[in-house]
Amino acid sequence: MDTPGTAEAVVAQTERSRAVARSFFAACNSHDLDRIMDFFHSDIVHHARLSDYPKEGIAFVYKMTLQAFPDLRWNVLDIIAEKDQIAALVRYEGTHRGPYLHSTDTGKRVSFLSINIARVADGRFIEHRGVLDELHLLTQIGALPEPLLTQMS
Repeated sequence: MDTPGTAEAVVAQTERSRAVARSFFAACNSHDLDRIMDFFHSDIVHHARLSDYPKEGIAFVYKMTLQAFPDLRWNVLDIIAEKDQIAALVRYEGTHRGPYLHSTDTGKRVSFLSINIARVADGRFIEHRGVLDELHLLTQIGALPEPLLTQMS
């Protein structure tokens, strides 16, 4: 085992964190909610725009999202890892087939980005912050007018 704080230990921890992130996104693409939730530590804190919420809130969001976009794909564009921290740039692609933020099934294809920053402990995410391009998503499903997206870009 590597001595904590050595270059070898840092590299090993970084690679473990990167592997957790890659495995997590593969689980997301399986759409297996139990498998996805296994990646979140029981003490996870998700930092959202308006408040922080626990694992149960994360499960609710994934369930709602997968119902609205049953063919959703997480396409990892980049993962940056250092020690127990990861950052990932992800392009989501799917078809709007169910209710999402007061919008009904439109059948429209969507593509939008998110940036996820997480801290890994014991092979699971213990802390997470995600920034989703909801403006672009809501414009694509017709919940917001297209000129708004143009003005905000």
